[in-house]
Amino acid sequence: LESAYTQDGYMVHSGMDGFDGRFGDAARTAVIDALEAADKGDRRINWKIRPWLISRQRYWGTPIPIIHCEDCGAVPVPEDQLPVELPRDVVFDGKGNPLETSESFLNVCCPDCGKDARRETDTMDTFVDSSWYFLRYTDANNLDRWYDSDIADYWMNVDFYCGGIEHAQMHLIYARFYTKALRDLGFHSIDEPFNELLCQGMVNKSAPFCETCSVTLSVDHAGSPCPHCNSPLGERSAKMSKSLGNTVSPEQMIEQFGADTVRLFILFAANPTAGMDWSDSAVEANHRVMQQLQTMPDQLLGWDKPAHSIDDWMMARLRQRLQQWSDAMDRYDLRRAVECSHYDMVKDINWYVRRGGGNAEVGRTLLHSWTHMIGIATPHLAEDWWAQLGGEGLLAAHVMDDIQTVSEEDQALLDGEALIRDLLEQARKVRSVAERHIDGEATSLTIVTSAPWRNAMAEMALAHLSEGNNVKTFMGILTQSELAQGETRGERLGFWNKRMLPQVFKWDDEKRRILLSTLDETQVYANASDFIAEELGLASVRIVRGESEEDQTGKAGVAMPLSPAFIYA
Repeated sequence: LESAYTQDGYMVHSGMDGFDGRFGDAARTAVIDALEAADKGDRRINWKIRPWLISRQRYWGTPIPIIHCEDCGAVPVPEDQLPVELPRDVVFDGKGNPLETSESFLNVCCPDCGKDARRETDTMDTFVDSSWYFLRYTDANNLDRWYDSDIADYWMNVDFYCGGIEHAQMHLIYARFYTKALRDLGFHSIDEPFNELLCQGMVNKSAPFCETCSVTLSVDHAGSPCPHCNSPLGERSAKMSKSLGNTVSPEQMIEQFGADTVRLFILFAANPTAGMDWSDSAVEANHRVMQQLQTMPDQLLGWDKPAHSIDDWMMARLRQRLQQWSDAMDRYDLRRAVECSHYDMVKDINWYVRRGGGNAEVGRTLLHSWTHMIGIATPHLAEDWWAQLGGEGLLAAHVMDDIQTVSEEDQALLDGEALIRDLLEQARKVRSVAERHIDGEATSLTIVTSAPWRNAMAEMALAHLSEGNNVKTFMGILTQSELAQGETRGERLGFWNKRMLPQVFKWDDEKRRILLSTLDETQVYANASDFIAEELGLASVRIVRGESEEDQTGKAGVAMPLSPAFIYA
């Protein structure tokens, strides 16, 4: 082994009967049972919760309500003098405890004997405050008690809590402790403080690293050898910290690129729960995206083309993107949400324009909904778009319209365009090979789609699997179907075993859904034949259904559902 093995393993050489060969938890349980039986130990739970530092020598924190008297000792501050408040007449000079510089706070009379005494100058750690503040929020204006029990019961618990991962083993544990302790004391009836928790990941940035010493060093050592062993230093990604100096100034980034660019980079770089690496080049890339987005209102509001068949697809696509964006936001997948709003929408608009779209009404409707989408991640850009739309006041003061669901008609339009895009990708891959065989540049293309019986076989198989059945039992169904009768029986059963069976497991969920729909693949291609020819730079494109009367190509045997045959000439 090159390093210590830290996982569970088997017990060996234990020196006692019954232990060797036991694994992991079973081994631990056996040892504990043996210790208990021998009265040499007992089973205990080692709780994660630990006492924390209650007393700190600093100003910030809750004053400890104790007065020290030479005669009486430590005396509690009388209840009618609580809470003890921090004084304002302190000196922060970096020397000692600031509270000791306040004579008015420090020097008091003993509550018991009346002699001169000194107030405790240590303060409680801020965990004392941050472990129950949410309860105070429910009744923040109450001057008589920390909160009213009925009011706390009404508002608690906290619906959603978002905090750094470093809180998980300290603050959150004691928040639960305080909540349960106060519940047991009768101050409320809440069992858990937080209904839902999201822990944010750390932000990392490169720092000098010595592989020999296995130590990360301050950026001050960048370009120099290791101060410990004199070896050349490499780099590694490390948590941003003042001690390493691998930090980034938000003010500098905002001044250089703008607040929206920085927000977009952070949200798109990684999901909230994951760690992320800071990258200056990625910030610059996001800035270019922002510059492109700034031009979108001029483009969309400048459309003046008449209605087009692709308009319906654009509206269906908008509804789909809105739904995807909303779903991503609901599950806190902010990276996917930003991808929808700031990247996918641009691609969709480019496709719409390529397909001949440019309707003014579509452009305005699109921009209105899109403005709300980008407002979450890039609010300043969204307000600029809102102003160009002629919106009243600030976008932030307006509630977004209800998101419409994607209808079956919408899905058919979306699937049709997906088929066309996939077809173009396949056609381009085949073209370079085909042109080597025709000894020149192609000017025309014949597309041969799958024979109807092949599509029917695919639908039967996918329907069988979608019902939870095993693919092995499909052969019996196929042999009894009309597809496998007559002179073609042997050919079609062989086709299932050699080609269709492997293909069934290669189709992803989207392609399976399309194959099970009523969409006519051949008709979709035929309706877009002029566009396909234009995209491929060809004089003509002809669509032929495999094994039909007009199919004289001899290539129907190559065509599969969603994977037609291409004949360049």
